Amino acid sequence: MKIIEDNIIEMYKNSFPEILYPNIVKTKNITKEGLDLLINKNKLYWSYSKYYDNVFDYMDGVITWGNNNKVMINFKKIENSLCYGIIILTDDLENISLLLMGLNKFYTIDKI
Repeated sequence: MKIIEDNIIEMYKNSFPEILYPNIVKTKNITKEGLDLLINKNKLYWSYSKYYDNVFDYMDGVITWGNNNKVMINFKKIENSLCYGIIILTDDLENISLLLMGLNKFYTIDKI
């Protein structure tokens, strides 16, 4: 089972060439509200979306989290749902504790 696509790891390695390979963390799925908050407070690095009624419906993408962190978040929309699967790439697991605490209120009931 492939956890994350190779092109996402390549994006991370190209953005942070000093990192040989990132730590990869899978979380519970989050709601659309949680994804919107992540996008609004951080930089949307790459996305695939559908646009209709003046709204972007994000299907897949990468967000860079924080200004000085080497953290990227890959999200994928769960088919026929308003929830998103989240995978975090980081150089240091301690860097993402605030991120994980912030996401906690947006987790859905699912298994990792």
